[in-house]
Amino acid sequence: MEHQNLSDLLRQEVAKQSQTASKRSRQQPTKAELEQEVATLKAALVAAEAEKTAQNTQIEQLQQEVQTWRDRAQAFDTALQELQARHQALEAKFAEAKQVIRQLSAAQPYRFEDVGFKPLVNEIPTPNPNASHLGDAEIGWFD
Repeated sequence: MEHQNLSDLLRQEVAKQSQTASKRSRQQPTKAELEQEVATLKAALVAAEAEKTAQNTQIEQLQQEVQTWRDRAQAFDTALQELQARHQALEAKFAEAKQVIRQLSAAQPYRFEDVGFKPLVNEIPTPNPNASHLGDAEIGWFD
């Protein structure tokens, strides 16, 4: 046997196949070949229809899932708006409370008259010169 290159072997195979194909192209296909091709095409059609049905089912499921997520997003959006409204109301109450606290804690002079007492500011005690002086004995001091 003669040693040949791989490329030579490939060229020979291609030449054989092209000769076989050219002989067949001149001949009309047989009834068995046509029936086999029809059966193959029918099987491919059935498989394609089954795949189409499966894909349609999957599409419907995905559409339902998308709708579920849209509903959830809408619910979250509504809840967020409600929370923001409550937050604004609480901030307003907080600001009002701060204002009241500032007013109540502001330094205001205390007036005795406000609570019903009369201050004794003008009455400064002064010693009475006519009062008798008590001595140590009257007070109870003994040495």
